[in-house]
Amino acid sequence: MLLAAVMVLLAGCGGGVGGDATTATEPATDATDVTTAAGGDSADQNGDAAAERTTVTFNGTWDQRYRTGQYYRYDIESPSIDGTATYEWEVVSATDDEVTVRTKLVTPNATSEQTVTAPPDEVYGELAGSPSGSVATLGFDSPYYSGVEGETLSVGDSWESSGPNGTVSFEVEALSTYAGLECAEFVVRTNGSVFWESCVTPESPLPGYVAFYEEEGDETPAFEMELVEYRSGN
Repeated sequence: MLLAAVMVLLAGCGGGVGGDATTATEPATDATDVTTAAGGDSADQNGDAAAERTTVTFNGTWDQRYRTGQYYRYDIESPSIDGTATYEWEVVSATDDEVTVRTKLVTPNATSEQTVTAPPDEVYGELAGSPSGSVATLGFDSPYYSGVEGETLSVGDSWESSGPNGTVSFEVEALSTYAGLECAEFVVRTNGSVFWESCVTPESPLPGYVAFYEEEGDETPAFEMELVEYRSGN
């Protein structure tokens, strides 16, 4: 489970928390105020044009192309670490046949860094197992993103489904901007409790913001990752 995996990697780098996560494979109505939960001013929309937009169109798929110079830097907050961690993802070089990606996770107690070169469809296999590589699954490989693929995410859109873990609901709350990346804020709830928050756009395979809640009814996320620097690359 993704949350459990993230907690394990943080435990290895800076002292962790326990507990199992609830997994939902389909995003699905009720939600909390994502803009507030996502961190105050950083989630504010930039400019009048952004304020007027209420929709992000996915046009059928995610843009998962690797671009030389593509760069993301996040601040990570979690009760399992003492202070703030940082995470970096950078495409050092990219062609149709070969990609070099550098990842780096820095906590107050340790640093994990990895650089891999591989065909585009094998990059994540090469990164698997390392703490710095595992954090990237919050973007490309998130189980929730497949359910919104091909959708037009308008503020107020919502879905609901039932599964083995109970009722799963999904709602788009707002359009926000992180480090210049405009994205659609959404909340996933399980049995009425917030479990996952994120801000996504089809133009970026990694999100502007992610938060997990470890137990149903928790008011404070067990993990938050907020984009603080971004370059789209060439």
